[in-house]
Amino acid sequence: MTRILVADDHPMIRTALEALLRDTDFEIVGIAGTGEATLREVEQLGPDILLLDLQMPGGNGMDVLRRVRAGKSKTPLKVVLLTAAIDDSALLEAKSLKVQGIVLKNSDPAYLLDCLDHVRHGRAWIDPELTERARLLTKVPATAGRVGLTPRERQLIGFVRTGLRNREIAERLGVTEGTVKTYLHSVFEKLGVSSRTELAIRAEEFLAEGLAGD
Repeated sequence: MTRILVADDHPMIRTALEALLRDTDFEIVGIAGTGEATLREVEQLGPDILLLDLQMPGGNGMDVLRRVRAGKSKTPLKVVLLTAAIDDSALLEAKSLKVQGIVLKNSDPAYLLDCLDHVRHGRAWIDPELTERARLLTKVPATAGRVGLTPRERQLIGFVRTGLRNREIAERLGVTEGTVKTYLHSVFEKLGVSSRTELAIRAEEFLAEGLAGD
C-alpha cells in the first residue's frame, strides 16, 4: 500500500478523497487541516505521498512545500498538489521545487488516481489543463543563450537563488539596498524576466548560459 497524508482544510474534500481512495492501493494514513499540522504529520507519519492543498490556514501549501523541500530527508517526500487554482508564479516555483504531481480540484476524479499511480512509480504527472501553460512558462527564449553576464550579475543571481533578500545581498556585496535594486532591475531587463521568483527559478539556466557565452 502507498501511504498518503492528506493536507486540506475542507471537510467535504477530505470526505471525497476518503471515498475515492477506498478499496485502492492507496491508504490515507493521516489528515491535516493547517500548514503547521501538515509539517508535524509529515515528520511523525513519514508518508509516501503528501497530497497538498495550496490554500490552507496556518501556512499555505507553498510554504509547506518549501519547508518540506528544505528538509534533510534521505528519501525526498513525493508531493502532489491538489488545488482549485494555481497562478503562474506558484506553478513555476512548484516545478522548481520538484513537485511530482499537480491536479485541479475541478478535474475528473480519475485524473487524481492516474496522477497518484504515476507518482508512486516515480513519474511526474500534471493536470492536462496546466500542461501547455507550464510548458510556455518554462520555455527558454531564443535569445537567452546569447546573453552575457558579468561576474557581479552572476553573483547577484546566485544570491537570489539561495533566497537572500535585498538587505542581505547588500551586506554581502558591501553596497546599499538601492544599489541592489538597480542591479536587479538591470538583470531583469537583460534576461527578460518579470519577477524575482522567475529569476530564482531559472537561475541555474541563466548561470549556465552566461558561462557558456564567455
